Amino acid sequence: MAVERRSASAAADHISRKLGWFFHVVQANPFKLRIPVLAGRGPVPYVSSGRFLHEAPMNTPAQPELKPGRAYRTRDLRLWSANSTRLARRLVDEGKLLEAAHGLYYAPIPTRFGPAPASSEELLRAFLGGDPFLLTGPPYWNALGLGSTAMFAVTLVYNTRRSGEFRLGGRRFLLRRVYFPQNPTVEWFIVDLLQHHDMAGVALSELRAGLVATLRSGRWNRKRLREMAEIYGTKATLAVIDEALRSSEFAA
Repeated sequence: MAVERRSASAAADHISRKLGWFFHVVQANPFKLRIPVLAGRGPVPYVSSGRFLHEAPMNTPAQPELKPGRAYRTRDLRLWSANSTRLARRLVDEGKLLEAAHGLYYAPIPTRFGPAPASSEELLRAFLGGDPFLLTGPPYWNALGLGSTAMFAVTLVYNTRRSGEFRLGGRRFLLRRVYFPQNPTVEWFIVDLLQHHDMAGVALSELRAGLVATLRSGRWNRKRLREMAEIYGTKATLAVIDEALRSSEFAA
């Protein structure tokens, strides 16, 4: 009997030491540990921070703080998820993002008339990865009042990265890699128009006549106009501007 009591006592001590070690590990490591139970006794419990949980906690889906009107590349979503492609698909399904192009999305702007798209400038910013770009073309050329009245179905964009025609958010953009100023003046747009007069659908002689007339009225900065032509124009464009400057001075 004494031997049996000693054996039972030793077994109890062994079990006590094992349980003490187990709960020490649980308290020191709050991650979930699966505890086996007998079949038919209910769901398998989990241990978290020393407490038994009968169901494993579910991971909460990432909920990015998206700014309305801002464009995002797929890689931008890595801030919230390692699987940015899957996150983008979920946000599109939830209506929190709209797809502008492959790998390019934007958060719609809520209005009383429905969701409004991001601006062209914002789409281009994300599409070009933050590199410099400049919008130009008929809207800017026609505003000069030199005789151009062209209308384009695409927006002309100068940049330092890409060339070609792209559709972003249902809008067409014609991208060209050319040298352009960071802060263009109206005099630069005059040079740009003269160099693309064929694209604008107006004769160079007509533009020259309009330029002479507006120079006589003092509408443009003469010195800056020539500087823009010298830096950004071709030799032919510079010659047209020099001739217009001389003609306007002679007439004055």
